[in-house]
Amino acid sequence: MTCAPFVLIVATAALCCTASAQPEGFRLHARFLGIGACLKTLIGPGPEPGSQRLYASHIYGGDTLDIVATDPLTGETDVFSSPLPSECGAWAMALGPDGQVYVGTLPAAHVLRVDWAQRALVDLGRPSETEQYIWQLAIGTDGKLYGCTYPSAKLVRFDPATGQGEDLGRMDETELYARSVAADDQGFVYTGLGPAKAHIVAYEIATGEHRDILPPEFAAEDWGNVVRADDGVVYGSVRGKRFRLVGWEAVPIAPEEMKGEPPLTLADGRVVAYDGRSVSVTDPATGQPERHETGYEGKRQSLFRIGLGPDGRLYGSTAMPIHFLSADPDSEAWEELGQPGGGEFYSFLAHGDVLIGAAYSGDAPLMIYRPGQPWAPSTETGGNPRLIHYDGENSGWRPMAMVAGTDGKVYIGAVSGYGLLGGPLCVFDPATGAVEQYLHLVPDQSVVALTRLPDGTLVGGTTISGGGGSHPTQTEAKLFLWDPATKTKTFETVPVPGEGTVVALAVGPDGLVYGFTGGTLFVFDPAKREVIDSAPHGMGGVTYNAVLPGPESELYGLASGGIFTIDSATRRPRVLATYPGGIEGGIAIRGREIYFTSGPQIVSYTLP
Repeated sequence: MTCAPFVLIVATAALCCTASAQPEGFRLHARFLGIGACLKTLIGPGPEPGSQRLYASHIYGGDTLDIVATDPLTGETDVFSSPLPSECGAWAMALGPDGQVYVGTLPAAHVLRVDWAQRALVDLGRPSETEQYIWQLAIGTDGKLYGCTYPSAKLVRFDPATGQGEDLGRMDETELYARSVAADDQGFVYTGLGPAKAHIVAYEIATGEHRDILPPEFAAEDWGNVVRADDGVVYGSVRGKRFRLVGWEAVPIAPEEMKGEPPLTLADGRVVAYDGRSVSVTDPATGQPERHETGYEGKRQSLFRIGLGPDGRLYGSTAMPIHFLSADPDSEAWEELGQPGGGEFYSFLAHGDVLIGAAYSGDAPLMIYRPGQPWAPSTETGGNPRLIHYDGENSGWRPMAMVAGTDGKVYIGAVSGYGLLGGPLCVFDPATGAVEQYLHLVPDQSVVALTRLPDGTLVGGTTISGGGGSHPTQTEAKLFLWDPATKTKTFETVPVPGEGTVVALAVGPDGLVYGFTGGTLFVFDPAKREVIDSAPHGMGGVTYNAVLPGPESELYGLASGGIFTIDSATRRPRVLATYPGGIEGGIAIRGREIYFTSGPQIVSYTLP
């Protein structure tokens, strides 16, 4: 279940160090507090005998995870925060055989337990030293908890009786994700893997043996999924195909034979629903809900992206969920506009009098927002934002780059969806909502950097990586030219031998294209169609597509090593200032102000 949006916008002075404490040239704006996405819920025991609580796991990119325990009869809450500063979220939560609530975390795959005596989450360690996510937890017939993991698609085990964790190894030698797990009453644990190829793996507790039981004719580029339904049977699914899982066999069944997961239900049969801000309890006999406010306000959230709108305001997005935000940089009056999805925006572009956003796992992959008009999201022409869908879209894409063409079109480069290579170049017409998608423009590579030459030619940069769980087949990133008139790629080269990603491209005042890979700045002459210069840039990681023209058309950019400019005379970057709080997302340039994000904080730097 997801949590409804709720953002508390706090003045800088209340939570941050004062402007006078900032390094010279830097200024703090506002930071954002709100309710993070709800990743998992369950009903479990409360602090008093016979009492029950609804437990909800909330993720926070800028802080530690929260487990919110709510009394469904009153709305009263107790908040349990991770004792580990590293752990920001938890997809996995289960009621153990001892009646305790156990949690599997990210990004270091710890097991935690809710301890009512201490009113705290207790760290029980890591079942595997290699894993980052525990996706789900299930109880086996041996009374132990079994978890499925990323990035090695492992099965792990935790014994509540002894407090010992155990790494049971990979369930497949190449897949990265084991994302679902369920246990039956016959001594088997099942896990679903993907996405490069779907697998359903059965693990026998008594012997420790495991094998893929998905019939080979159903294997495909997709996810294998498993679930224990309300009839006590474990079911599997792959691309609409359904199976009953019985030991070493996956028996195909009709879709209507598959039962669903039970709803959140109290001991007396009443059904519970939760949206972050409130909890409701419904008696199935009457259908009448009883609703209570929780008072939960969340905590600080990292800002994922910011951009400059056509109205001169700043726009930004948090991640999981998308809190879409707007601010007047001069007044620091921040406003939440809406929540258009559960993922995050990767790119913003001011285009004419509208702002275009491209999102991962949003209500739509593309959004056209008209500043100053009422928030009324719709796929219809008059929607604000207008939500754009198109044939062949993949909600798992990561639209890293967006640039306006000279033809009124908008060009978008993206990493492909889960398990896939060959992320697209998309041609989007905001006037009509039409989208053309070109996959594998460079075979098995994704388009992640874009800029435009004065004659309208696009310059693109790629990465050898694809969506999560995919396996690269190429070894070197490419630079290419694209002719919008003929819709063809006209040139391709390797800009920096041995580098796997072009992270940013920009046209300098000298007409040359400046590009960045992980460690190198290269200079491409579009007239000669050759790389004429390159050198290590020594600035750490350059932020994706965070190099833009500023005053006097000089190029400015963001890197972990600081804010930099490019000296056209030497063709080398020069760091202007470093920020001790860390530079993470951005970029927006307004006059002589450069805006970026640092965790939950908006920061600006005034160019000298």
